[in-house]
Amino acid sequence: MAREDGTGDVGGGADAQDDARGGGADDAIYAKIHAAIAAQDLPPGTRLREDEMRQIFGVSRARIRKVFSRLAYAGLVTIEPNKGASVFQPTPKEAREIFAARRGIEGTIVRLLAGRLGKAELASLNRHIALEVAAEARRDWQEMVRLSGEFHLLLAEIAGNGILLRFLRELITREALVILVYEKPGQPSCSHHEHQMILDALLTDDDAQAVLLMEEHLGNVEDRLDLDRDTRKSVDLGRLFAGA
Repeated sequence: MAREDGTGDVGGGADAQDDARGGGADDAIYAKIHAAIAAQDLPPGTRLREDEMRQIFGVSRARIRKVFSRLAYAGLVTIEPNKGASVFQPTPKEAREIFAARRGIEGTIVRLLAGRLGKAELASLNRHIALEVAAEARRDWQEMVRLSGEFHLLLAEIAGNGILLRFLRELITREALVILVYEKPGQPSCSHHEHQMILDALLTDDDAQAVLLMEEHLGNVEDRLDLDRDTRKSVDLGRLFAGA
């Protein structure tokens, strides 16, 4: 008999077919779940039931467990004995730790960029801020959160340090879960005005001012959250990953 913990696994024919697909299946499933978490379609605390997920993606338990392990290593999924996997649900302490880590990484990024932006890079950043302004005008809070994270990732990409970019990408994905849980209703957590101030500072050689503005910006994002708030929404996993 099959169980959530995987003992008594069945479906050997399906497993053999899945094994033949190779590691590319792992990468594709990982990317789909990762994207759903980053887009806030999978709220914090959502149970990722092993049997349901393997059926949705048409893979074996062994393969879905590999994907869950990778997501857990990235800090996006929590795996508990006898309970299985669920989307990372940040505590207030973990939320503060994420912001502390971001301040360290992004302080380094703006030091690398101060006074070194080219015309094409500046144009790209200005276009991105224009998208943020448009999203705010539409009062599209979810799009504002997404664009805000992309602004910071764009800075990291321009800085050209792949390690910092990788770390920041995972932190921003985890921060999206923090925002989903703790953002005060009707109050977006990130401001394009502050992004513009950071960009203006980067056009000078004053890296200390750029670092200060980035630290203040991230501090303001943290202050706009209500770390006593805790909400969950149910998700239809089959519908979310339909056609996956």
